[in-house]
Amino acid sequence: MAGIGFELEKYLRPRTYSGTAQAHFHSALFSCGPWIISIVSIAVLNLMLRNEIGQAERTLFSSVVTHAYAIALLITGGSQFILTRHSADFIFGKRKELLLPTCISAMTLVGLISFVVGLVVFGLLCTGSILFKMGAISLTVFVSLIFVGANYLGSLQKYKGVVSGYALGYVVSCFAGWITAVNFGIEAAVLSFALGHFVLLVSILYLLCGEAEGDNSLGDWGFLSYFRKFPELAICGFFYNFGVWGDKILFWWLAHDSQQINGVLRAAPNYDMAIYLSLLSIVPGFSVFFLALETRFAPNLSKLSEAISSGGSLDAIERGKANIIGSLQEGFNKLFAVQGFTTAILLILSEPIGAFLSIGALQVGIFQVTLIGAFLLIVFLSMLTVLFYFDDRKGAMWSAVVFGLGNVILSYSSLLASEAFYGLGFVLSAAAAVTIASFRLNGRIRNLEYSIFHH
Repeated sequence: MAGIGFELEKYLRPRTYSGTAQAHFHSALFSCGPWIISIVSIAVLNLMLRNEIGQAERTLFSSVVTHAYAIALLITGGSQFILTRHSADFIFGKRKELLLPTCISAMTLVGLISFVVGLVVFGLLCTGSILFKMGAISLTVFVSLIFVGANYLGSLQKYKGVVSGYALGYVVSCFAGWITAVNFGIEAAVLSFALGHFVLLVSILYLLCGEAEGDNSLGDWGFLSYFRKFPELAICGFFYNFGVWGDKILFWWLAHDSQQINGVLRAAPNYDMAIYLSLLSIVPGFSVFFLALETRFAPNLSKLSEAISSGGSLDAIERGKANIIGSLQEGFNKLFAVQGFTTAILLILSEPIGAFLSIGALQVGIFQVTLIGAFLLIVFLSMLTVLFYFDDRKGAMWSAVVFGLGNVILSYSSLLASEAFYGLGFVLSAAAAVTIASFRLNGRIRNLEYSIFHH
């Protein structure tokens, strides 16, 4: 994401409050991505519709959107890191003209898969009007394609257009969904919400077309060879997303308060509300870390790689390594400070927040537990990002596998135990992943010159 890092640095150069605020805002947008914004969209739309439609209709709408995003992330999870690596190789290899054809090919494949899965889940296994089913299937396809396109956004030089695209897409989604729900019902609102995502998808494609260079073909399927070349990236991406959603799916089906919303669409009100609130808490911490990563760590790593490859002096290499360690320490210190403060404040205010949102003591308790899990998750995700920079694919893979399988196994165990253990599986699996990732990261830092030289 060299282009993004350069633009973020421009905001920071004047050292003004407004520039710093803008840098952190854009960093939050790029680091957290569409799935966090979707949680905000659902929350905002639910507030807008609170006095307009009944609870059952709002629950149906939230369930459709949540399932569409879960399906999209599980479908695209295995390809996300592959596509990111493939696009990065094109950029560093000065073959930027192949980015758009590759993106089109990846979208074609993912679009077909997501359509089939969406058709089965929403078209065959749910009830409702044709309009409702069309909206749910379309939303699943559009979200999947947005996740594919998001892997190429780091190559954009005009990245401000991405901010506008996100804003326009989600504003259209919320307001179109609100107006349609009030006037035509929640089933029509699903289609309107999907329309906003289509606007975002079109804006992403428009920006990629504007960045296209040279003679572009209609498609390039070379990225498929990367699944064979870098299988660890595919496994890591799948198990990370499997871990993020595995506990929620288990609770949808097995929790004592699980509800059938429509066909195979289910919800676990006590767990869902708590975990989604907790996940929103990660935005400040990761945005701060992402900003430090793109403006300090990445340039320093690039300089050290250049010094090693060009036969630089030992003093230059040691100085470069010290700069990398310093930038990493700065990034993690800011992450712990900001996220620690955010988590602590939310823990202190958890009961007033629960009273404001009219949620019960059980949900507040789960919220308190999963806040710790969210803190550990953002630490893990930050370490995972650095492991990718250091090309430690096996370390990233094993930590993601432990997180994914651990969350499912431990969450299932908590369901068999009692409500007192709800959310503990998420916390323990994230802690285990952080332990493995930190061990691998420390090993890479100790042997940094050697790993870069042999990369």
